[in-house]
Amino acid sequence: MHEIKDIIPDVLNQAGLDKGIEENKALMLWDDIIPTMASKTQAISLSGGKMVVNVTDSVILHALNIYKRRYIYKLNLLLGKPVVKEIVFRIGPVDKRSVRSESDDDYLEKFRHIQLDEGQLRKIDEIVSLVKDEEIQNELRELFINQSKLSKIREENR
Repeated sequence: MHEIKDIIPDVLNQAGLDKGIEENKALMLWDDIIPTMASKTQAISLSGGKMVVNVTDSVILHALNIYKRRYIYKLNLLLGKPVVKEIVFRIGPVDKRSVRSESDDDYLEKFRHIQLDEGQLRKIDEIVSLVKDEEIQNELRELFINQSKLSKIREENR
């Protein structure tokens, strides 16, 4: 019998969710990488190894560009794999409350109403069926459905 800690990485990989999880981890780690500038920066997105970080002004932008390689190294070291290949700093809004422009209530309402198509649900069910424990299987199914919904919202907001 396999242990859950051994199964989850394979299941996430088969679902195509492992990359998105690593990218989200990198975004969440940004403030830890640069704590002295955290209030003046905000990691906005990460896709294809390219992280976009908004900064409050050109002085901060210039200062961060000097140490860009160091930040990439630290992020990848914390993640344990080369997820971030490039960081692009740009002057833009820094809102530590929320990355979205819409209110949290609107976002949650939108999330609740997103429907996955039959193919997506079938793929999720196929993947979680590899797990024998029914309770864990149900938790993983819910996790994958929620991650798929979040991915749909992000695609719509691009």
